[in-house]
Amino acid sequence: MRSRLRRALELLDWLDEHGIALGELAQPELEMWLEEGAVERREVRAIVTWARGRGLVGELVVPRARIAAPSVFIMDEEQAEQLHRCLSDDALPLDVRTAGALTLLFGLQHTKLLELTVHDVIDDNAMVALNLAGHRLPLPPEVARLVRALRDPCQARWQLDQTASTTPWLFPGQEPARPLGATYLNLKLRRYGIAPRPGRNNARLALATDLPASVLANFTGTSISNATRWTGYARRDWLDYIASRTQI
Repeated sequence: MRSRLRRALELLDWLDEHGIALGELAQPELEMWLEEGAVERREVRAIVTWARGRGLVGELVVPRARIAAPSVFIMDEEQAEQLHRCLSDDALPLDVRTAGALTLLFGLQHTKLLELTVHDVIDDNAMVALNLAGHRLPLPPEVARLVRALRDPCQARWQLDQTASTTPWLFPGQEPARPLGATYLNLKLRRYGIAPRPGRNNARLALATDLPASVLANFTGTSISNATRWTGYARRDWLDYIASRTQI
């Protein structure tokens, strides 16, 4: 609330400097003020809506901030090498291998991964899938093997002592009642040479070239608006993306 009030005061100061009364503020001037400052100025939307409802200003609209297109990628060869390590390098921790493979293949966000429990692993012996918000994500055999290996000890520990945690997390933290932290998982992947954000971007862009937005949203557990943006990115010239691929 304080931040919104500060933005309102900033706008009023700007109007005073330019000799514009609040009731005379027009859309072009409002957008100019927004573009001149930081993205936090968009928080003035609540005040503008309030003033418009009371007839203090005209039909002003605060445009939502434009979401920047992803710009951090890695070369396909490097992504393939990282995925190969996740699938075959027994020296890597199992949670790193599993999270890395799911990120590099399906572009899953860490927050989605860390919400998974052992009950979200659908295993009928013939096929293994993950339950992502009610939608099944079938897993290739090598990834299924990793998920099973991660699930089994978590399930066994939970069955032995269900009082320690009411939720059998697939990626448990040091405390049984909590999953791993997203920041910790991100740092752990990077420590072992897995690039989470560039790898996730690569995976989503590749999927978006073949899948409609609705299927992509279900497949990756992301929102339909986010999936729609990715399908839009995929329709652009691939050369623009290849030229911008840099690893963090």
